[in-house]
Amino acid sequence: MAIQDIFKVSRKTFFNPSGWLDTESLRIYNTTIWDSIRGLFITPVAEKKETFEEAMARLNLTEDDVVKIQRNYLIYAVLFVCLGAALFLFSLYLLFHHASFYGWLLALVSAGLCGAQAFRFHFWYFQIKFRKLGCTFEEWRRGKPDESQGPKP
Repeated sequence: MAIQDIFKVSRKTFFNPSGWLDTESLRIYNTTIWDSIRGLFITPVAEKKETFEEAMARLNLTEDDVVKIQRNYLIYAVLFVCLGAALFLFSLYLLFHHASFYGWLLALVSAGLCGAQAFRFHFWYFQIKFRKLGCTFEEWRRGKPDESQGPKP
């Protein structure tokens, strides 16, 4: 048996930059990150279109259930707005009283997340209130759904 078969010495034994950097894992991580970011900007297409009443029937919801859900979403939205406002004021306190830039930034980001949750719950409340699924941001901003196009399923 030859000595090189025993030790298996090759160029990669002493010089293997792709092995040191683990390029295969880096490629997989970057692909995963890119797919996640790309998914943020792609609007999902509904598999089937249904009206509000059809959705109520599919989910076995009564009118009382819908009213309770609508009220709960409004309460959640108000709660998140109050929490976001408190966090925003706390961020200003941290910035001016304690001169903590990182504390200010963290509290500001937390207030932004609370604002996003408040928007989400209020948007759901809006759709239930007007009994129209698939409302747009513009309709929510105006405070009434667009009736010229008819109800969107």
